[in-house]
Amino acid sequence: MRWRLAFLGALLIPELALDPFRGGLTATLRHPFGTDDLGRDALLRLALAAAHSLGFASGCALLALSLGLLLAWQGQRFLGLWSALRSLPPLLFLLPMAAAMGGLPALPLGLLLGGLIAPHLEPALRVRINHFRHSPAWAVERTLGAPWPSTLRRWAPWGWQQTAAIFPSAWLAALWGEATLSTLGLGPGPGHDSLGRLLAEELPRIGSDPSPLGWAALGTVLLLAWSSVPRATA
Repeated sequence: MRWRLAFLGALLIPELALDPFRGGLTATLRHPFGTDDLGRDALLRLALAAAHSLGFASGCALLALSLGLLLAWQGQRFLGLWSALRSLPPLLFLLPMAAAMGGLPALPLGLLLGGLIAPHLEPALRVRINHFRHSPAWAVERTLGAPWPSTLRRWAPWGWQQTAAIFPSAWLAALWGEATLSTLGLGPGPGHDSLGRLLAEELPRIGSDPSPLGWAALGTVLLLAWSSVPRATA
């Protein structure tokens, strides 16, 4: 979880400067992957786009976890509604909305993704919270009338451990949601570079005019997908 949260800082990194007169350069020692059509170093752009995507996913995952905890703690009377929302993947809501609006900027997309992922996290969080609520430790806290700041301070490490186990699922859902919309041209515009935007630009060219940037972007996405597959433990 910690290495994913570290990418939140990448959202503050400014975009690379444009230099169209140096666009389309082939690979050299100075530019190992050449430059893209707007003169940006392809290797630096790939690194920055990947960092932006990972940071965006981390922000969405934090929002989804916060909303999921709120639903699990206070949303018992609306369990039927959360079950209905969980029956459909978030992209099924986002795709028609993004198509109707001609694309979604980064901030609205992040808020929507976080809100749509939260109901999917609610069952696992509710199981953990109910286990805590029915424990003798929680009964003692209520009996003694401990103030909530004291309770929060004592139980925050336990809560962090519980949510950290679910964070990767929310992170992956946000990462692939943003990448899918951007690849289809329905995600954030040119001001927000990402792996999905790179793929949208480079995938159509791989068959006819392949570039190192296109293959590198595709390889990065495949590596992320492979690294996300759960590993069997002995």
